[in-house]
Amino acid sequence: MKSPEAVLRSALVANATFAALAGAKVFPVIAPEKDAAGAKVGLPFVTWRRVAIRRQQTLAAPMGMPVTSLEYSIYGTTYEQTRAVADAMRAVLDGYGGTANNTEVKQTSLEQESDDFVTLAGAELPPAYQITQQYDIWWQET
Repeated sequence: MKSPEAVLRSALVANATFAALAGAKVFPVIAPEKDAAGAKVGLPFVTWRRVAIRRQQTLAAPMGMPVTSLEYSIYGTTYEQTRAVADAMRAVLDGYGGTANNTEVKQTSLEQESDDFVTLAGAELPPAYQITQQYDIWWQET
C-alpha cells in the first residue's frame, strides 16, 4: 500500500536533529502506552492523522497525483521542548520531496500551525503542551 505518511515518518526519524529530540516516537492517530520493546512511551512524541485527500480528475480518469492533508500533533512536557520538536519537524518536512517504500512524495508544504495545552487520555502522562502542524502532501499514487 502506498503511503505518503510512511515516507514522511521515515524522513523524520532519519533526521539527526529530530531523532535527538523525539527519537522514533512518531505514531499514526494515537500513541501507544508502550513501544515495540515494551518500554513506556513518554513525552515528547508525535502523532499524525489524515484529515483530507483531494484527487483531481481529468475527463478520462483520475490524474494519480492526490494532495493529502496530514495533521501532526507534537506533545511535550514544556513549551520549549515541544517548540524544539515542532521546529525540527518543520525543517525536515516543509518543502520535502523524496521516495520510500515505493511511494514518491513530490512536495510537502506546511499550511498552518497552532499551540495548545491538553490533558492526554489513556496513560499516566501529565498535561502536555501541544503544537499542531498541518501539511499538504502532493504524491504519486499510481
